Amino acid sequence: MKLRSLAAAVAVAAAFFTVPADAHHSFNTFFDMSKTVKIEGVVTSFRLVSPHSEMMVDVPDASGKPVAWRITARTGAVNARREGWKPEDFIGKRVTVEGNPTRREGGTAMAAGVVTLLDGGRVVCLGGCPGGPPVQ
Repeated sequence: MKLRSLAAAVAVAAAFFTVPADAHHSFNTFFDMSKTVKIEGVVTSFRLVSPHSEMMVDVPDASGKPVAWRITARTGAVNARREGWKPEDFIGKRVTVEGNPTRREGGTAMAAGVVTLLDGGRVVCLGGCPGGPPVQ
């Protein structure tokens, strides 16, 4: 009887621990890692969240109208804070962002790599860059 109870407990635990692993995704699924794009705009929000921090950048289209781009960092809040990132250091700043575009045709999202703050030239790696924070 004890063996059955133990086996049932192990099965439940195994099922419980496989769910979080399933929830995490590969960047290759959503972003074209074989392409790099570069945008320039103003950061409107920057959230230090897990599993991936994210920022929104307003990028002017051909007519000058701002288009919101969602930038997904390849690292999470813990590593971002370790690197000294603070949302207030980014919000309202003009930046260039280089990264891998979404696979969605006409989409306005990317997995970020390098962010350059144009006021002073500070370069911030949002994951996947040499010397940057670990990719999660």
